[in-house]
Amino acid sequence: MKVLHIAPTPFFSDRGCHIRILSIARALALTNAQNILCTYHHGHDRDGITIHRATAVPGYTETAAGPQKGKLRADLRLLALSFRIARQQKPDIIHAHLHEGLLIGWLVRVLLAWRRIPLVVDIQGGLVGELQEHGFFARARWKAQILKPALRLLEYGLLRLPRHIFCSSANSEALCRDHYHVPARRLTLLDDRVDVKTYTNCRHPVKLPFPDHARIVVYSGSLLPIKGIENLKMTVLELARRRDDICFLLVGYPTEDLEVFRRTEQLLGRIHLEGRVSFDQLPRYLLAADVAVDPKVSESGEGSGKLLHYMAAGLPVATFPTAHNQLLLGEEPSGRSSDPHYLADRIEKLLDDETERRRIGERNRRKAGEYSLNSAGQLILSIYGQIIRSGVIRQQDSNTNGEVQ
Repeated sequence: MKVLHIAPTPFFSDRGCHIRILSIARALALTNAQNILCTYHHGHDRDGITIHRATAVPGYTETAAGPQKGKLRADLRLLALSFRIARQQKPDIIHAHLHEGLLIGWLVRVLLAWRRIPLVVDIQGGLVGELQEHGFFARARWKAQILKPALRLLEYGLLRLPRHIFCSSANSEALCRDHYHVPARRLTLLDDRVDVKTYTNCRHPVKLPFPDHARIVVYSGSLLPIKGIENLKMTVLELARRRDDICFLLVGYPTEDLEVFRRTEQLLGRIHLEGRVSFDQLPRYLLAADVAVDPKVSESGEGSGKLLHYMAAGLPVATFPTAHNQLLLGEEPSGRSSDPHYLADRIEKLLDDETERRRIGERNRRKAGEYSLNSAGQLILSIYGQIIRSGVIRQQDSNTNGEVQ
C-alpha cells in the first residue's frame, strides 16, 4: 500500500499538529504501508518517512501555528509538488491533512482523474473555529460579518470532497456530523496516539533549575493564546500567591510573551522557559514533573494530543472538564470549563495528595497504552481497504453495464 500524504504545514516542527501527522505515518508504517509525504519547504526531516518539499517561498520561515503571510503561495507550490509526485509515484490512496491539504488533494485527484485515486482526510478541528481561536475574525468587523459565513460554506463544501474523514476527537466528529451534516458512515474517530515505550524506556529525566523541595508542574506545546496560555498565566499567578513550593516547567514556543510575563510578575525563580524541544527529547522533560496541566478550551473541535503524552509519562493532569478531556482521562466532569481557579485548585489538590497522585498517574499510564500506534495503523488500513474495494466494485459494475448496453 503506497500512501501519499499532503501536509500543508512546515513539517516537522515539534508541535501538536505535526506530532499527529507523524504518528499516523508511523502507525501506517507498522502495517508495512509506504509513506510518501509532500509538505512545505521548511521544517526538518524524520526517519522512516520519504519527504518531498515544495520550492521555498521567500520570506516565509515561520513554523508556529495559525494564519501566516506566505501560506497561500506555499499552498500553490505544494499543489504543484503534490501533482508531480502523485503522477510519478502512482499512490494507492491520497491521505490529506487539514482543510488546505484536503483542497490540494482533491485538485490533485481531479488532475489525475483517470487514475481514480481515493482521497481521505484527517481533520484536527473545524476550519472556522480554528481561525476564530487564532483571532482572525477579530481583526476587522467585515471578516466576522461576511468572511465567516463564506468560510462556513467553503468548509461545508470541502467536507464533501473526500471518500472518508478521520476525526481527531469526538468533538470534531460531532462537528462534522451535526453541524456540517456529513453522513456517519463517512466518519471515523481516530484519536491521537502515543508510543508508550518511549516513556517506559526513558531513564534520564532532565535536571531543572528548581530547589530540591519544589513541586513541578509541566506544560508542553505551543505558547499561543489559542492553547489557553492566558488561563495558564492566571493559574500560575494564583498558585504563586498561595504558596512558594510550586514551580512551572514550560516547554514550547514562541517564548517572548511568557518571558515578559515572568519578568514583570517577578517569577523568574518559579517559571523555567525551556523553549523549543525536540519531540524525541520530550519524555525527559515530562518525566521530571509531578503534575501536568493543559489550559486549553477549544471551540474548534480540536482534540489535545498532549494529554496522551502526559498520560504515558504517568502524570496526573489538571485540565478543564471538557467532553474530550473527560473521555480521555476517564474522569467525571466537575467545575467550570474556563475558570483558571479550577485549574489552580486541581493542581494544588494533586500535589498535596501523593497517594492519589500516584494512583491517577498509574491509571493514566495504563489508559495511554490503549492508544497504541499499531491499533491506529490497523484502523486506518481497514478504512483504506473498504474504500479501495468499493471503488473496484463500482468500476466493475460500470464496465458490466457498459457491455450490456
